[in-house]
Amino acid sequence: MKRIRVLGYGALLAIATLAAAPGAALADGAFHVEFSIAGGVFPCPDATYTIQSGTVREVFQEVQSPSGNRMFTDTETLQHVVLVDEQGATYTMRGAIWFGGVTIDNTGAELITATHNLELIARGGGVADSVRLVERLRNGEFISHEFGTCLP
Repeated sequence: MKRIRVLGYGALLAIATLAAAPGAALADGAFHVEFSIAGGVFPCPDATYTIQSGTVREVFQEVQSPSGNRMFTDTETLQHVVLVDEQGATYTMRGAIWFGGVTIDNTGAELITATHNLELIARGGGVADSVRLVERLRNGEFISHEFGTCLP
């Protein structure tokens, strides 16, 4: 699952880059995009899943206060994602990735938080594997907690 894995590892870096961009980088309102993740591979310790179909719907919004502080949020939701494992069993993937934060331009402080909650659902309805990850970047200090069975 190349695109989801890239989002998982690169989410904080991408937001930090946007936070440092000029104030006119994004206009008022939200930026919406949807992209296919078909063909991606999602490796887990006990199985490797190949994405047959599905998309990610992303909504990004950034605002800047009159004092120069910047706040941003990004939500990525899975849409109709179907995967197969090495034995040909079919799964669906549900969930979302959210990240957002704030930078205080007067002090240089920053706080960025990301949550990843993705579940691979077996044909019978049970959770086969999952990504449950919480990340925080605060003034250059990165903290990550993983609770799922797979890495993003």
